[in-house]
Amino acid sequence: MKTRVAVIGGGASGLTAAITAAREGAEVTLLERGHLLGRKILASGAGRCNLTNSKILPEHYHCGQKNFVKEALARFKAREILAFFSNLGLLTVEEPDGRIFPRCDKAAAVLDVLKAELERLSVKVLLLTDAAAIRPIKEGFLVQTQPGPAPWQKTQADPQSAGEFRFDRVILACGGTSYPALGAGEKAYDLAKSLGHSVTPPSPALVPLCVKDHAWKHLQGLRLQAAIQVFSQGRVISRSQGEVLFTDYGLSGPVVLDVSREAVLALRQGAVQGSLNLFPEFSPPGLKSMLLARWAAKAQRPLKDFFLGIFPSQLAGAINDTLGIDSSRTLDSLGNDVLTRLISLVSDWRFEISGARPWSEAMATAGGVDTLEVDPKTFESRKVPGLFLTGEMLDVDGDSGGFNLHFAWASGLSAGAAAAKYGKYEKA
Repeated sequence: MKTRVAVIGGGASGLTAAITAAREGAEVTLLERGHLLGRKILASGAGRCNLTNSKILPEHYHCGQKNFVKEALARFKAREILAFFSNLGLLTVEEPDGRIFPRCDKAAAVLDVLKAELERLSVKVLLLTDAAAIRPIKEGFLVQTQPGPAPWQKTQADPQSAGEFRFDRVILACGGTSYPALGAGEKAYDLAKSLGHSVTPPSPALVPLCVKDHAWKHLQGLRLQAAIQVFSQGRVISRSQGEVLFTDYGLSGPVVLDVSREAVLALRQGAVQGSLNLFPEFSPPGLKSMLLARWAAKAQRPLKDFFLGIFPSQLAGAINDTLGIDSSRTLDSLGNDVLTRLISLVSDWRFEISGARPWSEAMATAGGVDTLEVDPKTFESRKVPGLFLTGEMLDVDGDSGGFNLHFAWASGLSAGAAAAKYGKYEKA
């Protein structure tokens, strides 16, 4: 007799869980409340899908229980994920920074091979099917469903989308709160709570940051290499280095996304400041020496010429505005204090973080189901035997660079294999 497994959620972890459970011989039904599978996959990596990273290490993840990620990913490094996709026929390529993408550079290719495998394995897929309630019974679960939201009423729900179905195992793979138009949002956590799980309130992660009134307001679209630090209550709580993107509301870009998690959490407690170092490749003495020599060499030139060759003109203008100096004045007419202020500004340009962009712009969710309540090897609930929780359902989020998708694939593979076991699952 086959184990009947319900996978609730057709995102990254849900698709891999369904495929793995079916490969292990289970009878799998995949329930997706939306009208399409894998919509977050299609949106990831700006449509390219950053599958994983060659440098999968626990320090790239944030979790209330540090050992959980270490144990959860012990069997799943990049090579295991790449082997899974290679088996599906996907060709991949690694970029110099370790990020790994499909060779064709299209996220659709990733989803296509996953959907083809679902079809090959005869996984039953019910779209526009919302899991309204899950009730444990003596031998398995009853899942009550209702029609999901049909976009523009153009897509009809499956006739089986409303009813009550019995399963031996249930895998909750509903996703997090990021990209609310593409996922279940906080309702997914309500399902976990109804089954007795504790949930850390979700907050946006990998999200652009809003900056209070600043001289950068005219720098929209400018990209440059910089180091960023975030301060709360007088101490550094996060730092990163790489590309920064100036926007009309503040800052974005990979390094800003990486520090956003801690910034958002700290904003709950009070004021949060940031700092940009526009010369991260220099030591403080080295930067001072370089700028002093440049100042001396251009002593009879106007201040505006000092910046030629080192900054874009619009950034030079923002620096001038901040210093409050007439840019037509020659360097030798300015006091040494101006150079001192300039050095301080470009190495430690302070700003106040006023908030984060909305959930619709967040790439990941911080918070979720407490990982103390989940087995890191199988992703089975410690509270409800036969229930599994994967991906963004859990209080685990990674840095930008493919780490979140990697965790989604890995958790789905683990949960799918464990859920397919018939009868009471014996923990290894």
